[in-house]
Amino acid sequence: MQDLEQNFIEKTQGFSILPRRFGLGANKIHLFGPPKSGKTSIALDFARLFKKPAYFDCKDPRTDTEAIKPILLKLYLEKKIDILIIDNFPQDFSLPNLENMILITHSQTTPIPEGFVSKSITPLSFEEYISFDKKNLSINTLFNHFLKDGNLPEIQALNDYQKIPRRQEITTLAFGNAAQLFQNLISYQAHKISTNQLYTQIKKHTKISKDTIYQSIATFQKDQAIYLLPHHKDKSQNKKLYFYDFSLPYAFASLKSFQAIFENMVFLELSYKNTNLSYAEGCDFLTQDAHAYIALAFPTAAAIDEKITKIQKIFSHITIITINYEASAQTPYGRWEAVSFINFALQDL
Repeated sequence: MQDLEQNFIEKTQGFSILPRRFGLGANKIHLFGPPKSGKTSIALDFARLFKKPAYFDCKDPRTDTEAIKPILLKLYLEKKIDILIIDNFPQDFSLPNLENMILITHSQTTPIPEGFVSKSITPLSFEEYISFDKKNLSINTLFNHFLKDGNLPEIQALNDYQKIPRRQEITTLAFGNAAQLFQNLISYQAHKISTNQLYTQIKKHTKISKDTIYQSIATFQKDQAIYLLPHHKDKSQNKKLYFYDFSLPYAFASLKSFQAIFENMVFLELSYKNTNLSYAEGCDFLTQDAHAYIALAFPTAAAIDEKITKIQKIFSHITIITINYEASAQTPYGRWEAVSFINFALQDL
């Protein structure tokens, strides 16, 4: 018989409590999000508040979901469990009438019993990343590591030589038969492109059907592995493609665009604070209150002037996010400012 309490102990051995921005307040919670974004760690950390936690993973080869059902019922009736965590929760799994439960899935669309509050878990923001630091590194050093290592929590604890192989392994395990297709998308990071255009390009070197690519991209979106950013007015315009881990090109691409990686990083940071982002001509990101953002890693005064001239008559509030360049000016149409990513990401602290 599988010991679910022992499963919890084994899973949390050596587990470090690290600060995240996600609070779990409900009794019945459904956590979903992209691969290795920290869903299980957040659930295990929360469960430490209880005296009799139980955990099992439905994708663990040792787990027989049918055999576990009577075990759960027995534990519940004997009051030997006060919180239950089910990782990779399968559809139509019978649950005990327990007050506190956490169900973990990749997709928000996985059928979940009524009464559960769904919560999206995304990878690390820059604020969270620096809170993981145990070496008292400078903020600039941490930023350089963030750019290189990406935003997946577990990657931060690995040695340098382990990081790229582990990111490759995560993709292979998470996407299975669709892993190669997912990797093919990475070269289009920050591009304006349609699904049909992706199909046209990818089929040149990979045998794939149109239905497969459309279905796979829809699944990647539901799992929050990719984001397709729409135009703010014209929904027929191509969408901009971004990834849950901005650093993926370092693990999969021989030729990398630093500007695209930086833009993806800025997108994720903005998306953590703004639920309705879009893009417009001349600006990379537009918030609901018409605040225009431009991601420009290494700008010059001339490049900024060119950007501002094109859009300042349309948007009065413009922010240019850079690596380390800062400036500001008032124009007849409004104010613009250029800020470093560090100050932008930490400005509300």
